[in-house]
Amino acid sequence: MAASVQLDHENQIFLDLFHQDGLVICARGLGIDRLLLRFLRLYCEPTRLVLVLNTSPAEEEFFIDQLKMDNVAYLPRRVTNEIASNSRYEVYTQGGVIFATSRILVVDFLTDRIPSDLITGILVYKAHRIIESCQEAFILRLYRQKNNQGFVKAFTDNAVAFSTGFCHVERVMRNLFVRKLYLWPRFHAVVHSFLEQHKPEVVEMRITLTPAMRAIQSAILDILNACLRELKHCNPALEAEDLSLENAVGKAFDKTIRHYLDPLWHQLGAKTKFLVQDLKILRTLLQYLTQYDCVTFLNLLESLRASEKAFGQNSGWIFLDSSTSMFLNARARVYRLSDDKASKKNPTSEKADEKVEKEQKRELVLESNPKWEALTEVLKEIEMENANSEALGGPGRVLICASDDRTCAQLKEYVTTGAEAFLLRLYNKIFEKSKESGAPCQRDRQAAKGQGSSAREPQAKRAKTESAKPRKKRKKPELTLTQMLAKEEQEDIAEEQEDAEGLSSGQESGTETRPEDLQLNPSLPDAYYGILKEPLTAIHPLNGCGDPYALTRVLQEVEPRYVVLYDAELTFVRQLEIYKASRPGKPLRVYFLIYGGSAEEQRYLTTLRKEKEAFEKLIREKASMVIPEERDGRNQTNLDLVRDVASAAVPTDTRKAVYGSCFSKESQKVMLGPGGASYWSALSNCCSTLALL
Repeated sequence: MAASVQLDHENQIFLDLFHQDGLVICARGLGIDRLLLRFLRLYCEPTRLVLVLNTSPAEEEFFIDQLKMDNVAYLPRRVTNEIASNSRYEVYTQGGVIFATSRILVVDFLTDRIPSDLITGILVYKAHRIIESCQEAFILRLYRQKNNQGFVKAFTDNAVAFSTGFCHVERVMRNLFVRKLYLWPRFHAVVHSFLEQHKPEVVEMRITLTPAMRAIQSAILDILNACLRELKHCNPALEAEDLSLENAVGKAFDKTIRHYLDPLWHQLGAKTKFLVQDLKILRTLLQYLTQYDCVTFLNLLESLRASEKAFGQNSGWIFLDSSTSMFLNARARVYRLSDDKASKKNPTSEKADEKVEKEQKRELVLESNPKWEALTEVLKEIEMENANSEALGGPGRVLICASDDRTCAQLKEYVTTGAEAFLLRLYNKIFEKSKESGAPCQRDRQAAKGQGSSAREPQAKRAKTESAKPRKKRKKPELTLTQMLAKEEQEDIAEEQEDAEGLSSGQESGTETRPEDLQLNPSLPDAYYGILKEPLTAIHPLNGCGDPYALTRVLQEVEPRYVVLYDAELTFVRQLEIYKASRPGKPLRVYFLIYGGSAEEQRYLTTLRKEKEAFEKLIREKASMVIPEERDGRNQTNLDLVRDVASAAVPTDTRKAVYGSCFSKESQKVMLGPGGASYWSALSNCCSTLALL
């Protein structure tokens, strides 16, 4: 099996961590799950007892399935609330690898229900969360108080999480009771040299935005910049660097804003809250522009304008000149109004403008997404190559990866029916129905909801036809629409799972329609979309799956020869590199589609830059880090394990420390690669800090 092939850098990471406990920080996509799986395979024996922390049920199921495929005899077991408390001691004494929830382990450690002296060690997954989740830190402290012989090995692939806060990585290592820090970025000399030997064939296609899309993007960026300036003016305490336009385009901007404003949210004025909400909406519009078709984007704009004008819940950006340009260009992508007498009336009011628009006849434009045309060219090229693929052993399978489930459903319909038919059906479903009926009837809404359609009658049409009194009753769902736009951009899979569970429970209870209901496909997001059978062509979402390892499973099942990256995702790009290196001798071609000079490209480059800067900061911190010799907790001199107040007054001169930057010049070159020795020249004078101890 491809997943069982061990790579050179994985072997080195495994040996380093096996011989001495520590914290491993890898780059995203380099296979931190493969490393944990290797340790699980090693400790799946009844003569050992190993606990695994910080794993979700979906991740536990994936690890157990992989071990089954490797024919492991003694599989890991789960300890949940379904197992009675009086029988859990027998489960622990049977040995092997145990997946247990943190709440259960805390109780079992405090009540001595778990044989602490028999524990071989603890494996900590997603170790960057050890500070936020106090239960795991408490478990490790109880474990070290009762067992000073077992090991603690921690894994994480989120280096950016250590770039915030003061001495974040040192505090994490203190809570983990480890003394060693292993850093493995993508630019590590060993990783870089090995992956270069097995790199896939990459075809990068930079696609040009249409003039209308470029004008819309420029307008959204202008509005974003204006909102950011106003937010800085209202809150001078905010960091100016974090509120830059480049960071606002990135995925982690919402988390940055929450980090600063959540503690003061109850003290903020209405204008600041409106600005924060508008930033979320504008970021969603920027994503919709390149992610979906012109009809869906216009429908969102019309719905947004109706809600904002009806209730005035905005900071005023909708009345800017850039906003007017955005609306005009969004309509120009879908239709244009014919020149007749009605257009010469020069309306002076907004109502008159809407009346003229109704009287004028629409000529459909239905601008196609430029990426669709590039995807068609790629599929034709693959089809021609498969026709003459006898030398490669027959036709190769194709995997198309897009951002989310909604994009995948649109791509499937585009590939099967064509752009013109798809856009025309979508336009008729959204605009023509509401135009004929004046307002969507309950029957149409139920039918659309049952079909899982992404298109609904626009809110603007309903706002025009409803009277003032019913409009007040519609206030709550309109506000919900505006507020729920921010959920289109989610940072991690855990948050997406919680949102999906909340959405499904809301649908069962009969709540109001939300943007997440507007789906093109009613099937589960975990199932990929098949288009052709011979050769197999499949489409799969990069985000939003309930199974965090859905893409890994698809790669193992489909074994594609061609991968089309419709959307740029850093983690999956690295995952494809590992996939190719795990299958030496087998061809793999990756088509990388990206809009040149767009916010999508900037978002991808910003993610790369932030990860590189995070690892550079970690390397500098490791060089200057002072680690106490008793940090691992294997003796009684560690003050973090002392529970007696009288024993805490230990003289400080009895504590020995080791300096973390005692690296040889050769190891420094291996860590940073060619030209990396300059990072260490500025840190050579840090040794003088030892004299202060």
